[in-house]
Amino acid sequence: MDVLLIEDQPVVSEATADKISRDARVGAIETCNTADQALKALRWQPERWGLIFLDLDVPGAVGLSLAMEIKRRGKAPITCILTGSQRPDYIAQIDAEGFLGYILKAMEVDALVRALDAALAGNRVFPATSSPSADVPRLTVRQTQCLQLVSEGKSSKQIAQILSLHAGTVNYHLESAMDALGVNARAHAVQRALQFGLVTLSRVHP
Repeated sequence: MDVLLIEDQPVVSEATADKISRDARVGAIETCNTADQALKALRWQPERWGLIFLDLDVPGAVGLSLAMEIKRRGKAPITCILTGSQRPDYIAQIDAEGFLGYILKAMEVDALVRALDAALAGNRVFPATSSPSADVPRLTVRQTQCLQLVSEGKSSKQIAQILSLHAGTVNYHLESAMDALGVNARAHAVQRALQFGLVTLSRVHP
């Protein structure tokens, strides 16, 4: 199987590629170091990849935004997060969303190799963790739609036209979303929503 490795740190990507290339099941390994490159690889050759390793912190990704975009493309079951972020809420959400695994880069070498081997074998692998430290905010469908469109640069008037709503109704949904996310500005609301994977990266490449 071919593996897509999404990692922006050369030392880490080289070490990871070296480890997984020793597995007889692995064919070609392609490395992408930005979110845009990763989405292009998935768009151009969607059926090529047998396994995806994803670092959450590559340029162009915010929080779980790239992971959720990969899920939207139907690749969550073959995607394993490989990251330095130990946030329990991220781990819990990735587990709940049906991803293959969540591997921490800070693991001891032997444990890391075992975790990579498990993922290559198609086994789900997650660290032991306590309950999430912060619940993922719950937004309504309309709140999510409005925030997604704000993230794509749309104004309230444009959103109203797209969703067939009044501009005042759009503003109400956005204000309610900001309250739920604990912020008081649209830009901050979008950033928080991206971190929690509630909205996705702008879909320039559908």
